[in-house]
Amino acid sequence: MRTKLKAILMLVLTTSYLPAMANVTVFPMRVMLNQQGSSVVQVISKSTETRYMVAEVRRVEHPATPQEKEVKVKMGSIDSLVVTPARFALPAGTIQPLRIVNIRPLQQEVSYRVWLNSVPGSTPDLTVPAGDNTASTAVGIVMSWGVVVNVPPEHPQVKLKIDSAAQTVSNQGNIHTVINRIGRCTDSSSCQWTPINKSLYANEKLDISAAGIKGASLQNIKLEYIDPISSKTVTVEGSGL
Repeated sequence: MRTKLKAILMLVLTTSYLPAMANVTVFPMRVMLNQQGSSVVQVISKSTETRYMVAEVRRVEHPATPQEKEVKVKMGSIDSLVVTPARFALPAGTIQPLRIVNIRPLQQEVSYRVWLNSVPGSTPDLTVPAGDNTASTAVGIVMSWGVVVNVPPEHPQVKLKIDSAAQTVSNQGNIHTVINRIGRCTDSSSCQWTPINKSLYANEKLDISAAGIKGASLQNIKLEYIDPISSKTVTVEGSGL
């Protein structure tokens, strides 16, 4: 909620800046770090003006749930990421690659949001220490872009479990997946499918009551999800989870 309010306030207070800032694009806005623990994001300027950017890192707790919240973490610390460069000038019409690196092996996936904050009226030698989450506010942020960064575990494992009584599916593995749909079936080939299309992270539960599976046998329930390791769509019977 605070993040949304922050974005709304920045937009309201800086309407005159919007045409110029709309010409800055960050791509991609969601990344999964590779096996070496790194990825690259491009900051693209189509503006006629130079902009100055400052990065900050926040860990996302309980992602993709109503309890989701962001916690500030010091860049480069053991529970954070390293973003290089952490602050930079973005001249008109240029592309600045940002390298994002995880510095420790994980047993369970961790999600972060890397915020790229545009700082107006600053100079190229802006003295903002890397990871300082208050300095950017002090000089007045115009707009921010939040890149979702997922850091996979060393040995990813998908392990889902359906509870038909509670009408939930839980992730007992160590990496997130996307639940596409739930089927209530009368036999192996005849199912009534309910679209879900939601991410489910490790140690979290997802309400699937919309599928109307309460009291159904797990043998009569099918689940379709996207395997995060192979990116393939997988369909399994509830009793086989």
